[in-house]
Amino acid sequence: MDATKTITHDWRDILRAFKMAFDPKKVLFGYFGLLASMAWCLVVISFFSSVKMISASPTFVISLVCRSLREGVPFLARSVLSTLSPMDFGEFFVLVVLVVGLLAIWAMVGGAITRIAALDFARDESIRMVDAWRFARKKLFSYFWSPLVPLIGVFFLALCNVIGGLFGRIPVLGELFIALAFPFAIVSGFLMVFIGVIGTLGTCFMFPTISVEGSDAFDAMSRAYTYVISRPKKFFWYYAVNAAYGFLCLAFVSFVAWLMIQIAFLTVGIGMGEKFNAVQVYILQKCTIACLGFCTRYSPHANAAPVLLDSWSLKFLAYMLMIYIVLIKLAVWTFLTTYVFSSKTIIYFLLRKDIDNTVVADVHLEEVQLEPAAAPALEKKTEPESTNRNEPEG
Repeated sequence: MDATKTITHDWRDILRAFKMAFDPKKVLFGYFGLLASMAWCLVVISFFSSVKMISASPTFVISLVCRSLREGVPFLARSVLSTLSPMDFGEFFVLVVLVVGLLAIWAMVGGAITRIAALDFARDESIRMVDAWRFARKKLFSYFWSPLVPLIGVFFLALCNVIGGLFGRIPVLGELFIALAFPFAIVSGFLMVFIGVIGTLGTCFMFPTISVEGSDAFDAMSRAYTYVISRPKKFFWYYAVNAAYGFLCLAFVSFVAWLMIQIAFLTVGIGMGEKFNAVQVYILQKCTIACLGFCTRYSPHANAAPVLLDSWSLKFLAYMLMIYIVLIKLAVWTFLTTYVFSSKTIIYFLLRKDIDNTVVADVHLEEVQLEPAAAPALEKKTEPESTNRNEPEG
């Protein structure tokens, strides 16, 4: 195809991810994924906090979205570290529910985005959203389980060590058993590190593998490990290029979004006057979303005397503006989402070409099936022929 002639089969192909990330179909899927993730977290945290299983509040999700990058990163880091601390059964159960739901959402969304990216990059073909969604739904089981396979492997090996440790509780024989069998525990520890580290690095290939090959979770895991181990230098080089270029692209998109908001606030403020300025200060004191979460310094209004809006209409205006800004901020994160899925798909094609010597255009295509209405038409068309053959000759 003509599009494949422009493929250079090296790191320069990764630069195409910026343009691919703006595909309207990918953007819609990515935006839906973020909104669905926020809704899922709000529903789960609201429900389990209402029944006193956890102490977290639904405002945690909202505050995380509304915080600036300067505040948000430390806030998220503290939250993650707190979840790693010892937790009771209720907190662990809620965490599992959250992770399973988010994984199911992004199995569908990520599968659809990588399917669109695969056909776009390899064959210069555009696929309908409904077809991408149908493909992701058909392969949902594979998309869902592929990131969990390495985790299950690590858990199984850890469980084997724990069971072996239980035998050590037997007097005398237990100590002798552990003394002789402990090298197996060391080997198991090595395998856990190997499976965990390589699996984490290769997780990014699992969705593209399923979208390109139309295969299952085990093939996705196999290719992920093979590609990372076979070409480690190229793997890290491609990801260094991807990370650096992705950071520049995200900074550019963030700056454009920030500039758009600032111009809108400035021009409307000139016309509306002091009332709008009061609304803007009120928003900045509530949260730092007016800078789209990418501020590098605090607003001087944040520590000023609290501003009170004296009418319900001004408060309505303030909260509507905050909603608009959050939606724009989600659009920026949507770009990051679609960029990541697109670039991972490109890198998968590059390593597959280098390791398996498979042409880029080799992508699994769904078989074209007859529409239900077409079958009766064919039956009608063939029925007279069969009838004539059965009639006796005159």
